[in-house]
Amino acid sequence: MDRVLEIGGFAAGYCGRLFVQGGAEVVRIESAHAPLGWVSSTALDLYLHPGKRRVLTDNPALIAELASHADIVVAEGATANVIDELGFNQWHAPVKVAITPFGRTGPKRNWRAAPNVLLAMGGYTNLMGDANRAPLTLPGHYVEFQSGGFAYTAANACRLADEANVIDISMLEVVMSLSQFTTVMWHCAGNIRSRHGSDFWSVVPTNLFQCSDGWVYVNIVPTFWDAFTVFIDHPELLVDERFTTNDLRMKNRDVLHEIIAAAVASQSRAELQARAGEHRVPIGVVLTVAEVLDDAHLAERSVWQQVTRMDGQSVRSPRPAWWLHDEPQPDLKLTPVEVVRGGN
Repeated sequence: MDRVLEIGGFAAGYCGRLFVQGGAEVVRIESAHAPLGWVSSTALDLYLHPGKRRVLTDNPALIAELASHADIVVAEGATANVIDELGFNQWHAPVKVAITPFGRTGPKRNWRAAPNVLLAMGGYTNLMGDANRAPLTLPGHYVEFQSGGFAYTAANACRLADEANVIDISMLEVVMSLSQFTTVMWHCAGNIRSRHGSDFWSVVPTNLFQCSDGWVYVNIVPTFWDAFTVFIDHPELLVDERFTTNDLRMKNRDVLHEIIAAAVASQSRAELQARAGEHRVPIGVVLTVAEVLDDAHLAERSVWQQVTRMDGQSVRSPRPAWWLHDEPQPDLKLTPVEVVRGGN
């Protein structure tokens, strides 16, 4: 299995997590000035770093030595210069990955940007929130984790091809690459997407509706329209001239949403799920955290793994969404940080 050296924040940490779950040996260089996350540092450590050897050091000679023994180095920095100052260009690992906000080349290579700035620059922020209200941003570490996933995929591709390479990950370009629907809407239809809350807008009905004990989200592309009218007990909508095409449903969305809201308001989430199965229409109920943790399908798939903390207690944590050799990877343990000033 590959030996991986991981340096940096949440993007590098997520990339290293994927390598651990794939069976690689990962050494993480810890920083004395860890970035602030959306949750506690303990929670992030338990999610990102179990199964890694964690070393706290700022000794460039030691880091270079570890890099020379690695098959893959993943280094995340606030700017291109930060990556260069680590000694990245002098390291001799076969595959080296740099993750920065704007990449290692170009006029913005040394600009600094937090994830909310990258989301705004990439067009995401303009689409999030209610119309005629202030835009929203995504919580959590979406940008960093997606960038770490790209780094993992690219590094594995090089290893599988038996090619040495230097991979340059720009977080802004990662955000842009994930907005393919926005791009297609513009290039193919000339439409600039805008902010509409929970309403997907261009495919109607695709929206959030309140039922008797919570909320349900429906996503009805034209293929499912016929079955959906039966699902909500309004088959007459099939011949209603206001709704015979998606364009007409877009034009008359407010009336259609009122009909759907009235149809589901008195039913429970369980009843709606059962009816959706009978009529084969795609809907999803909004679950609480406790309901997600107890979900029978996730349990059957062994999604949850036990991660042992340094005090010996364990917590449930999600595995990555794959199995190897027809079984999930073994449970993991979070190890203490080794403070190393020099040497091997």
